[in-house]
Amino acid sequence: MEEYSVVAALINELRQNLGSALEEIKVEDVRIGLAYTGVLISGNYGGVACTPLYEFSGCPALGFTETIKGKTADKMLELALSENPLEAAVGIATVNALSQMLRELEPENFTVSNVDVLDLIKPGDRVAMVGYFGPLVPKILKITEKFTVLEKREIESPETRTLSSEKAREVLPQSDVIIISASTLANRTFDELLSLRGTAREVILLGPSAPLYPTPFFERGITALMGTRILDPMIMLTLVSEAGGTKKLHQCCGAKVAFRRSK
Repeated sequence: MEEYSVVAALINELRQNLGSALEEIKVEDVRIGLAYTGVLISGNYGGVACTPLYEFSGCPALGFTETIKGKTADKMLELALSENPLEAAVGIATVNALSQMLRELEPENFTVSNVDVLDLIKPGDRVAMVGYFGPLVPKILKITEKFTVLEKREIESPETRTLSSEKAREVLPQSDVIIISASTLANRTFDELLSLRGTAREVILLGPSAPLYPTPFFERGITALMGTRILDPMIMLTLVSEAGGTKKLHQCCGAKVAFRRSK
């Protein structure tokens, strides 16, 4: 494992907490959709991760010699560290499902918060958003005009300044608030982006891909983690298969969950 990777630290935490049970927990179903990848594990727990299709120039097929269904959670965790972004997405979705299982087993260790992204932004703040969260953009602009989006893809008719994600080294260290898409966990850019946070007052990990296990993230500088709890995994699998996005997940089978680091 990569010693300083937040994903590696998260996997270590899950292995310590769930122990040998990981060898008994199995993957019941996997769906790799155009927007999200979904995993269902034993006990009817589900998790998702953003499908990184834009990372591929050719066919993004997985190279497994056998099916994923039926593999143990212990083996699936290893995929979260894969250099292949699609394998990593399957691994992160499994991590998310396991995190939700652990949260029900040990609720006292997962104190949720009612905080919202907008609550953490002040007038005049220099805000950087890594990954384009369209519905948030006009709301942030009502609070501050000093707002920059860093995105790999071209955004059609952006409402604010949008730069290539390659400009992160120039933008992030100068920001007061940084919002990082949790999709960066699967494409392996999260740790580098976090290292560029400078003296930012708030560093927020946002999106359904965010594991609902905040401790390793808080220890590395994240101040708020905002993800999605899957309430109905079977509906989630259907939505993922039908290329459903974040809005559909929240409308039909998921609920937003936030964690705030204590000061």
